[in-house]
Amino acid sequence: MSKQTAQERIDDTRAFSPLPEPRTTLPAFLVRGPISFICGTLDLAIVSASLILIALPANSIESGYSLVDLLAMRVSVEHLVMLVMLAIIWRSIFWYCDLYTWHHVRSAEGLFGRLALATGLSSGVSASAVSVLWHHGHFWKSLGLSWLISLCGVCALRSVLAAYGTYVRPRLRKTRNVIIVGSGLRAEHARRELISHPEWKYALLGFVGTDRLSTAAAGDCVLGGVGDLEDILMRHVVDEVVIVLPIRSQYDAVERVVGICERAGVQVQCSADIFETSIAKRIYSDENGAMRRIVLKMVYDDRRHHLKRAIDIAGASCGLVLLSPLLLVVAILIKATSRGPVLFRQKRYGLHKRIFHIYKFRSMVVDAEAAQAQLEHLNQNSGPVFKIFSDPRITKVGAFLRRTSIDELPQLFNVLRGEMSLVGPRPLNLRDVGRFSEAWLMRRFSVKPGLTCLWQISGRSNVNFNRWIALDLDYIDNWSLLLDLKILVRTLPAVIKCKGAA
Repeated sequence: MSKQTAQERIDDTRAFSPLPEPRTTLPAFLVRGPISFICGTLDLAIVSASLILIALPANSIESGYSLVDLLAMRVSVEHLVMLVMLAIIWRSIFWYCDLYTWHHVRSAEGLFGRLALATGLSSGVSASAVSVLWHHGHFWKSLGLSWLISLCGVCALRSVLAAYGTYVRPRLRKTRNVIIVGSGLRAEHARRELISHPEWKYALLGFVGTDRLSTAAAGDCVLGGVGDLEDILMRHVVDEVVIVLPIRSQYDAVERVVGICERAGVQVQCSADIFETSIAKRIYSDENGAMRRIVLKMVYDDRRHHLKRAIDIAGASCGLVLLSPLLLVVAILIKATSRGPVLFRQKRYGLHKRIFHIYKFRSMVVDAEAAQAQLEHLNQNSGPVFKIFSDPRITKVGAFLRRTSIDELPQLFNVLRGEMSLVGPRPLNLRDVGRFSEAWLMRRFSVKPGLTCLWQISGRSNVNFNRWIALDLDYIDNWSLLLDLKILVRTLPAVIKCKGAA
């Protein structure tokens, strides 16, 4: 085999490189995410408290101020400028000492030394700046006390965060099902790496290779070859696909795998050891120590994803509280007018085809699901979804609940449980998904199902199956918090008008 030239190695690397980080005009230390923001805010609160504690004795001695006098002082422009300057100094030095990355926040290793250095530098620079610019020489007298108080406070805070990262957070993380695409030593190394790091919470489903024979060398569960990948993604709950194929010799296979996963809405990880090196060591690029990802936009920005979840919790909680009288009235009406339970519970597919139980107000007679087989010939919807516009199983109260979408309100509990979101593709039942024949339809499961969506505000039952799927994929591809807000605002008028209700 001829040696690869430097230019060929560069071209080979560029041929399959991870997606670039989102561009931003802000400094890096201002966009480190929620962990950086929370730690930075708490650090500044501790520093401010330490400055007040050292300023109180100095002011009490020099001018007779008491604590009440100090708190009653008017904040001048000078004070605000000083506060902003100190905040920038402390934040910048802590960032320079790499104290805001999640790896260092959650780890107690070397914590005290880094914090002692950072607080010492921050205290010294702050005292120098205040003394030179404002001629407050007493800051130097209190430098040691300021450093000690700040160090104790910040150490206590970081110890709590380290305990959370070590003991609590791993237990909260959900297990992610992984398929390794590759064979031989590379696949075996990836398997051992996953097994040796249980804190990553990865469950290996099996291996996929360029052909079944080569994959069998892995000695574990062989799911099939690359040609079988679409069918594998349809039959299994898969969160991520890890590629360990050599890029130069297997580029076509790698490109095919990425294309299949992209169409199916499954995350792709490119292993850090796809390039053979004898000296260079791998540096993990995310908090799990895992590999760089090629991901869909919906799961690309973790900060917006966490904010979406926070909005879901707040919205569902407020909705349940405000609508509780209506929920009680509906429950009484259902119980008084028909035999059976108030709530209807059914299995639906959620994120990455994980099955969960959805809750709705019962709008049909008891055993309506068992009677569906006799009504299949009356299906008026295109595609695999079952829908009868004048379904004989619907009760009188149920017809009103469906027309106004009130029957969907118990799904606010599913939102609180994290199984659904306020906005997202509507959850489909097992019968409908079982009739999906193409892997690209699986992409609608790359996000959590929602209480409302583009389909809900575009005509609901008046929209055919192909248009429905197109609306769902359009939402996934163009998702933003602003889009969620627009859908929520447009949902209420659509419900009031009973647009497309059946």
